Amino acid sequence: MTRLFAGDAAVLAMKSRRVLKIRDLPDRKLLAEAYIPAFAVEGGKILWVGCRAYTADDYPVLEAGGGEVWTTDIDPGAARWGVEGRHRTGDVCEADVVFADQMFDAIVCNGVLGFGVDAPEQQRRALQALSRILKPGGRLLLGWNVDKISDPIAASLTEPWFSHQPFAGQQARVTFAETTHVYDTFVRRPSAS
Repeated sequence: MTRLFAGDAAVLAMKSRRVLKIRDLPDRKLLAEAYIPAFAVEGGKILWVGCRAYTADDYPVLEAGGGEVWTTDIDPGAARWGVEGRHRTGDVCEADVVFADQMFDAIVCNGVLGFGVDAPEQQRRALQALSRILKPGGRLLLGWNVDKISDPIAASLTEPWFSHQPFAGQQARVTFAETTHVYDTFVRRPSAS
């Protein structure tokens, strides 16, 4: 409807403002200022789970540091925000099937649990699938919201695959007074399967 009255330029401006508003949140600022640079320094093959317009600017930063970014989202329409040639559409609960031919050094899974992967059993399946495509010693950044799901660590959903560990100069768990967002950082256990 907006397009009819204001035109394509107005729609694009609205979307750009929405992207800037999201990227201006304290959790997104920490992602951009601490976690992404730390992943970029480590390099390797990085999987980004959940693609939107506000995530597309992060991939080039990761790749400038020598990383190779792959992306995935369950929504086929999200492919336009993924990495061309290295994007796959699929359910994160079946990431080990979607990426059966890949192993990653790091995985960023931010804003997926509680936004489609809601039930504890779904979350456990997603985390287990991600553990199967993450190299032993590989890093997982898990972003979630306290108003969307219960604490996945308290519910033992990260066991036995991940060890909760600090990363990027941050504690293993970072919370924000201004938002309901939480970042947890993990390392894949060597014996996880």
